[in-house]
Amino acid sequence: MQIFATVATFALAACGVAASPTPSWGNWGNSGNPNCVSRSYIEGLIAQEIVFLQHKNVTAAVAAGNAIFDANIAEYGDSINSLRGAPLGTQVEFNATSYIAETTSTPPIPQIDTLSLTVDCNQYVWQWRFYGIGPGPNPYIQGITLGKINAAGKIYYQYVEFNSLAWAENSGYKVTPPTSGPYAAPSA
Repeated sequence: MQIFATVATFALAACGVAASPTPSWGNWGNSGNPNCVSRSYIEGLIAQEIVFLQHKNVTAAVAAGNAIFDANIAEYGDSINSLRGAPLGTQVEFNATSYIAETTSTPPIPQIDTLSLTVDCNQYVWQWRFYGIGPGPNPYIQGITLGKINAAGKIYYQYVEFNSLAWAENSGYKVTPPTSGPYAAPSA
């Protein structure tokens, strides 16, 4: 009798699972919350951010920046602060106007690949690889951007981190590891 009860329990559970609706994995991370954006929406923002960062056509890049960034975007990132010589923790960008002007006046990034994208409601983590940063020895620079989306569907916050030593080396900085101590370059 005990075995019959156990089998019957599993059979009922299986029927319940089979009768449950199939989850939509396309919007995984928004938990069915109508206030969350979809993964495809974030993918569209990333596509526009790539147009902005590559700025092959400055007019298109400015339009992309204005379309995706909140007027008061706040950007942080100690990788950028390190390259600028700014104190760690300093806010990097304060508004879309200056961010767009600064970015489109710097050398473009010839190729950008998305390595991974994780979306959770109104924020995302974008792992990327930039090719063609300066004439230096590193074939690419790899990093992440944590972005947050406001109720208007625009990016209002970004936290960016990347291999700043590789970026510096490609941009003409001299990167010299110590010759002794725990961080010394390995001996040949």
